[in-house]
Amino acid sequence: MNTLTESAQDYLEAILIIGEKKKVVRVRDIAKHLEVKMPSVVAMIKTLAKKNLVRHEYYGYVELTEEGLRQAKSIYERHKILFNFLHNLLGINSNIAKEDACKIEHYLNPKTLEYILKFIQFVETCPEGEPLWLSSFHYFIKHGKRPEHCAKKEKIEKEVKMGPLTLNNLKVGQKGRVIKIAAESQIKRRLLDMGIVPGVEVKIEKVAPLGDPIDILVKGYHLSLRKKEASSIAVEVIK
Repeated sequence: MNTLTESAQDYLEAILIIGEKKKVVRVRDIAKHLEVKMPSVVAMIKTLAKKNLVRHEYYGYVELTEEGLRQAKSIYERHKILFNFLHNLLGINSNIAKEDACKIEHYLNPKTLEYILKFIQFVETCPEGEPLWLSSFHYFIKHGKRPEHCAKKEKIEKEVKMGPLTLNNLKVGQKGRVIKIAAESQIKRRLLDMGIVPGVEVKIEKVAPLGDPIDILVKGYHLSLRKKEASSIAVEVIK
């Protein structure tokens, strides 16, 4: 099949499709289906006949040979799978999906196309039905935002990747709620005694020019913390 041109593949597919709708396939039927002139169809039919893919007597009907039928079905099946992917899975307009499916099948590297087809078949035959990620994608396309469970997952992954936000990361005027204190026992005890406990609200009042010390407001009291101490206090921003 790799030896066939894009145009030749289109002709085989057209003959197959027309043959499923009509008892016989004529040259004029192919010309109408592909929107080409009759002489072009005649020339291509001769080329396909030389490759033993079609049979055609002068002014007679066009038939696919056994090999021609095999290749035509393969082309048509790939086209259908790609169309379903674009239209049914991604939700693209049917006319655009039909046109792009044809382009994709002709211009992609055969190996890339093979993997795409396998991916589509895997999704369509998933025993659990439509995967959650696909439903979430449809929601994203429709509403322009991630569904709630995706947003939560993204936030968790970001926190894991970047580490928790600490008090020294807040800007002047910003508020935060203490989540935990990750400091050595002596420093931790001092901070707890100062009222910096999990759940308490803190506000950055001012920061020294070099970032040390940091003046914070806790329960109406001003406290001065070293940058090292502030970096051991995990917080969540309060808006």
